[in-house]
Amino acid sequence: MEFPSVNYLDKGYSLNTNHNSEYAVISIGRKLFEEVDRPIESKIISEDAITKAVERESSWTGEINGTNPFPSGKASGSGTSVIYINGISMSNWQGTFTAYTGEQIAFKGRDVNKNGKFVVLRTYFTDSSKISWMNGLVCLLDGHFDPQDKSFKCEGYELM
Repeated sequence: MEFPSVNYLDKGYSLNTNHNSEYAVISIGRKLFEEVDRPIESKIISEDAITKAVERESSWTGEINGTNPFPSGKASGSGTSVIYINGISMSNWQGTFTAYTGEQIAFKGRDVNKNGKFVVLRTYFTDSSKISWMNGLVCLLDGHFDPQDKSFKCEGYELM
């Protein structure tokens, strides 16, 4: 079976344009934000002698430019990554996002990175009644590493 070549984030809605196929459709909703993250600290915490995989612990700060109704603000997070010998890494992240209007939002995420490009699945949690719609929000982030300014840049989309 051949899968259609679709840039799902540019098209906005679906990984699948053939609705008669046997594979699932993933619906991508509205663009919610643009984010730029900068590493603060990173250290290797273990190496596997057999698989040659390296586990790294890292922390970062970020600037989020939200698209209404998603708020703008600052984020900070930390987590661990496993970097495999083929260059692919998988990471678990968590942190806090403070909107410029003062609301606090916690998040957890998981990403896969290959050749400087990454995809993140991130979930948000908040007790704020002002932005209660964000509690349980799941986003798909599409991004890349910018070697010029050593930052991670991405766009976040609502996963429906």
